[in-house]
Amino acid sequence: DGPDPQTTPQILAVLKEKGVRVTFFVLGQNAERHREIVAQAVADGHEIGNHSYSHKILNRLTPREYEQDIDKADAIISTVAPKPNLFRPPGGGYNDEIVNAAYRRGYTTILWSVDSGDWRGLSPAQVVRNVVNGLQRGNIVLMHDGQHPLSTAKALAILIDWLKDNGYAILTVSEMMQYYEVRR
Repeated sequence: DGPDPQTTPQILAVLKEKGVRVTFFVLGQNAERHREIVAQAVADGHEIGNHSYSHKILNRLTPREYEQDIDKADAIISTVAPKPNLFRPPGGGYNDEIVNAAYRRGYTTILWSVDSGDWRGLSPAQVVRNVVNGLQRGNIVLMHDGQHPLSTAKALAILIDWLKDNGYAILTVSEMMQYYEVRR
């Protein structure tokens, strides 16, 4: 949901320190205000995906409204990052028409397997427990950087060490998709 001017730089610092690259699904309205943070994420080797412009639940909008929301985010993100090819609908609110609209724009729609719960303001320890307790190889972990304060950066530092110690590889979504069959 970022970038956020406080939370995202903290997360970027942890990722740099740990030598990890991830996928950020950014909101167009936040990217518009903080283009320099998106540019820094790209410079650090992270992948950028489209998370819509406004974070409205898309399956509650008309096709014209959600298409404009996706396109507006794409136009902003593309000014500071390579054109995204991954799309995550806010709140997981999607249907076949939204997936098809995203596909026509060159996007693969991506959801998540494990919700860290960081967006609820949980402690770093609880965020780590939520991920570890739900984790299986090949999972996509949902974490957030779009608000402040969040415990995400502290939880992420602990989680990355745990994942590496337990034989997990941390990949961007596109890297992970190379290992799995992707279906529209």
